[in-house]
Amino acid sequence: MLYPIKELQDIFVDACVRAPNGELIFVSVFGRDGAVQQLYAALHLAIQEGGIRQLTLLDPDNGQPLAAVPVGDPRRLDKYSGRLPKENLFGNLVHTWIYDESLLAPSKAAGSAWLLVDRETQLHDDASMQARVWSLIEHLSPIPLLPHWRAPMLDALGSQLVAHLDNTSYAPLGRIHASRITLPEAFAKAISEFVSSGTLTLD
Repeated sequence: MLYPIKELQDIFVDACVRAPNGELIFVSVFGRDGAVQQLYAALHLAIQEGGIRQLTLLDPDNGQPLAAVPVGDPRRLDKYSGRLPKENLFGNLVHTWIYDESLLAPSKAAGSAWLLVDRETQLHDDASMQARVWSLIEHLSPIPLLPHWRAPMLDALGSQLVAHLDNTSYAPLGRIHASRITLPEAFAKAISEFVSSGTLTLD
């Protein structure tokens, strides 16, 4: 499904992810090159210069607003673009991702990371999802984690470590499923207690 944007014509969104505070984290858009360039510029311009501070996604069936997405600080946004083959049904279109740079790398300082997957092709592969979540937890962890700790740790701490944005007030729209991995402040202490109690073993 493609969602029009109220603020600009000839731009269509197939996926949008918002942070827990509702601000834009990721948006995937299709449109003519000029229209997409105008969108990206408008996100970075001051309001008095024609900039916009919110994207309003519309229901493609009735044109009514579905979601108002605040842009937040545009300096954190980057973009990646590619052209669709000219032989496609809609002519010379550009596909662009506009995203918060924090999506690209886990932040050890903040103890957090994002995981975005395609809802239709990747979300239901439980083994792959668990492996990707665990890889991010390993990267964020201030202490080394043993591979065989994955299952007991995710069983014991999974709900504290992984938040699926589908279960929040700002659920993603479109094909992208988003999860936020966050280590609690007492993460290292919890691991130590699990080892002491025998929940986690060294071999």
